[in-house]
Amino acid sequence: MWRTLPVCAWLLLPSLAVRAADAPKEMVIRLTVQPMPLPKPALKYQLLPELREMNPGNPIQAYYKCFAEQHNFWKNKEIVQKRENWQTMPLRDLPLEEIRKSGHARGSNPFRFADHAARLDSPDWQILVEFKRDGPLLLLPDVQQLRELAAALKVRFRVEVADRHFDDALATAKTMLALSRHLGENPTLICELVAIAVGSLALGPIDEMIEQPGCPNLFWALTDLPRPFIDLHKGVQGDRMMITTDVFASLTDDAPMNESQGQNILERLRRLVKEAQVNADVDEWMKKLSQDEDYLRQARKRLIDSGLTEAKVKQFPAPQVIFLDEKREFLVYRDECRKAMSLPYWQAEPILTVFDSRRQRPFAPLSWLGGMGYLKVKTAQTRLDQRIALLSCVEALRMYAAEHDGKLPAKLDDIRLPLPVDPAAGKPFSYKVDGKTAHLQGVSLGLQVRYEVTIGN
Repeated sequence: MWRTLPVCAWLLLPSLAVRAADAPKEMVIRLTVQPMPLPKPALKYQLLPELREMNPGNPIQAYYKCFAEQHNFWKNKEIVQKRENWQTMPLRDLPLEEIRKSGHARGSNPFRFADHAARLDSPDWQILVEFKRDGPLLLLPDVQQLRELAAALKVRFRVEVADRHFDDALATAKTMLALSRHLGENPTLICELVAIAVGSLALGPIDEMIEQPGCPNLFWALTDLPRPFIDLHKGVQGDRMMITTDVFASLTDDAPMNESQGQNILERLRRLVKEAQVNADVDEWMKKLSQDEDYLRQARKRLIDSGLTEAKVKQFPAPQVIFLDEKREFLVYRDECRKAMSLPYWQAEPILTVFDSRRQRPFAPLSWLGGMGYLKVKTAQTRLDQRIALLSCVEALRMYAAEHDGKLPAKLDDIRLPLPVDPAAGKPFSYKVDGKTAHLQGVSLGLQVRYEVTIGN
């Protein structure tokens, strides 16, 4: 992962996906659980801090205290390596006492500050001015740190689950999921992807907790979480803003452009294409189009059709016509994606897929970049929501078993609860019973997640 993230790092998603082509296509989560009725009162347990726990303040600034004077905790290679192992090793194998002594315990300074920050009510990243100035090359040095914080919190979460200290474990879940939501308030898509990753990081220990004898039923706690859990609206708006305010900051359509303005825009395009690791030559693109009279004639017509006067367009030099046409095309293509991002996945996916198939024109820097990654971002958002919904159904099975002598329902419709539908399909999850084991899954989102739930004694 990048130590210092630029905003345009999310544009690397397609190349990263190619490198991850050999990643597993299925994740089977096998749980043996006890029957457990719903809690009373219904919202006795929560997975995000409640208003009565909150205090006024900006959590983003408060999270930084987790890293102050904690160099050994965060940078010691031995501790870092152990922390990575402690995140994934079987719960029963965790060296609990060693983990506590290493600082991964409730009340230690990094976590004490994190718990406090997660319960502040006014997240403000305070980067809008810099974002408008730096555009795609805005650096986000804090984002990776907060992801490391989430990984350390996961270790504490797992220790509390192993100890069956459920109240403490739920408090850590609140901190992790609040951190995820705070990351989602950042106006960049790369940060919202990290928010989704942090939210997903918290779900593994919840799986493990549900397996522990005596774990309370979390159906209503899961149902009470926001849907979608991470809202992409700010990130999409920020993504739309960053290139038009950065690359085309000096582009005008009310007077002819001078050579200096043209060179400034070209330099910004070169920088963006290089940062996004696009194999293309911006100068060759400009040279080719500047010599293509047929293209220039059509581009001028498109600009006139978009509302500019013919007399004004005739005064523009070729580079200005090319830039204005590219900006127009970028705005059209980008909004073809943007308009779908607030839709449910099953409605958004066809639009985003069609958009990708339409990008069959010769290389044009911004229009080519305009749709990169959007479908993958939407898929990541939905995968997190799908996992939360699947967990809700698992808890519904535990409730049903508690009321029916440990038996599983023959079908989901037998459960008298408002079960969530699969957010990837807008339809109920696939469900079948094989002996004493229930098989529960949704539509595959690149990774097929399947729960196999057995009711134990």
